[in-house]
Amino acid sequence: MTIRIGTIALLWMLIACCFGQQTGLIRKIEVQGNKGVTTAAILNTMRTKVGQPYLQSNLDLDKKAISDMGFFQSVDVRAQAVENDNWDVIVNVLEWPVVKELRIVGNTVIKTDEIRKLITVEVGKVFNLRDQVTSSRAIEALYAKRNYFARVEEFGPLPGSPNTINIKIRELTINSVSVQGNSRTKLGVIAKLIKSRQGQAYDKHKWEMDLRRIYGTQWFENVRSIETQPPDDPFKVNLVADVKETRTGQFNIGLQMDPRSSVAGVIRLQDSNFRGTGQSVGLDFLQATTGGGPSVGFDYGNPFVDRSGTSIHASIYSRLIYRFTGNAFGSNSVPTNDTSYTERRTGMSLGFSKPINDITYWGLNGRIERIVTNDLTTTGTDGFIKQDGDVGSLSFGFTRNRRDTDIDPSRGDYFRFALEPGFSNITTIGGSVLDTSILGQHSFLKYSAEYRKYFTNQPPRSINQLDAPRRVLAFRLFYGAISGKTPFFEQYFAGGSETIRGYDEDRFWGNKTLVSNLELRIPVQKAFSIIGFIDYGGAWGGYGSVNNFTQSDKLNLHLGYGIGFSFRTPLGPLRLDLGFDEKGRSRTHFLIGTSF
Repeated sequence: MTIRIGTIALLWMLIACCFGQQTGLIRKIEVQGNKGVTTAAILNTMRTKVGQPYLQSNLDLDKKAISDMGFFQSVDVRAQAVENDNWDVIVNVLEWPVVKELRIVGNTVIKTDEIRKLITVEVGKVFNLRDQVTSSRAIEALYAKRNYFARVEEFGPLPGSPNTINIKIRELTINSVSVQGNSRTKLGVIAKLIKSRQGQAYDKHKWEMDLRRIYGTQWFENVRSIETQPPDDPFKVNLVADVKETRTGQFNIGLQMDPRSSVAGVIRLQDSNFRGTGQSVGLDFLQATTGGGPSVGFDYGNPFVDRSGTSIHASIYSRLIYRFTGNAFGSNSVPTNDTSYTERRTGMSLGFSKPINDITYWGLNGRIERIVTNDLTTTGTDGFIKQDGDVGSLSFGFTRNRRDTDIDPSRGDYFRFALEPGFSNITTIGGSVLDTSILGQHSFLKYSAEYRKYFTNQPPRSINQLDAPRRVLAFRLFYGAISGKTPFFEQYFAGGSETIRGYDEDRFWGNKTLVSNLELRIPVQKAFSIIGFIDYGGAWGGYGSVNNFTQSDKLNLHLGYGIGFSFRTPLGPLRLDLGFDEKGRSRTHFLIGTSF
């Protein structure tokens, strides 16, 4: 009973408190000071209504609700007692000015028109503070999407011109760009690879491309980024490319196995960063014990011919090409009755390339050669094709490279298209396939397209781990075709370490070729990977069969598959592949470099 009486008493006290605030009803609500914002819009936001009891707590909430509309510089809501204990509510507001102009300053990398589209402030209407928040966030998000960093420092009426909305953007800019860790490579050479400049807005993607470009030269074992901010300005950044140089020069004198698995003496001098200038030089000499004469060549390259990034590459050479006997060992079958079949190519080439932007460039390359087949009988019974003479061509190429790194890509793609008009002047023919129509002067046109794509389910390589190993699924598709009368040695060849593994080198040839390669690359250690591969392709529509190297006039593709091993060495990457053809026969292929 005592508890029930206490509960009833507490309820009466609460009721009394509530009615204690109600000293009357709201007789009217008057809104003052508004011009652009309607009275109805203001009244709709209020809890307080005419005819309801007067509650000061509701008026406090009404003041906040009106302020949150964003149209007013100041809001005052107060009640005034009138007759019969009733109340009049006076709402006094001071609107922001009507917008007549938008003024955007501070932007350098994003156009004003693009920013203006993100601003929700409407000219001819009262300025609203809520537009300030949404528009500022949208502007900063656009900068982030473009790989920049910026803050909207000011967004509101311009002092002295309140009808002008001033939008001031502060971009993060580069305070300095420097390189450290290099002792041999000249600073001026590295600087030509860096596109980020002092005073520019900091583009994170652009800086990453700079470091990837430096790493891609293969002059450095490692490249990483160091970014610091000056203590007196948080909107500036100091960029440092920290490099660790690697050996770029080689001088070798010794013995090696030539493509016919015979012993050859070799002298090789190469440097891809000659005297720290970024220029490449190479001199090679090879003489096999089985004769055929030496192979000699001199190469020169300069990636910095001018300020626009034009590069040049030149070669002078006289080399033996071991036809049908490439980089395989212990398993080759040669479709000739002779112990060897070689072509000596003597000539020169000169090429230029120039970037269009960070990922695309065009190239122009010219070559002229004299082709002489080894001195075999020309009775037509030997398993070879002799077409001696001169050949020249001029190749126009377009390349788009979006790979994360060129050395060992894990994501991105690569595309190249080339047109190569050429001419030939064949003076001597012989061998198994006697084509007298090739004698004399003829013109031809070669065109080709190549596409490569790389996938990984691992995180992207960070800017400071460009050499981090990744599981990669790599795909390549190559197509080539030739129109016009073409010498045998200018056809496309398929089969072997760089096209269809599991088959002899140059097993298929023709005026058309289609080759696809799929590889799953699994790193075991940083310098060692296991690779599973499937190759499918061929060449067709060319000269006839030579002994057991039968050819096809129509599209005829062949399957190769197997397992390979990749090694990173100070001399560059090495590949060893065990391939099987579509009949299960095996071939072992050795390759200096990467497949694609």
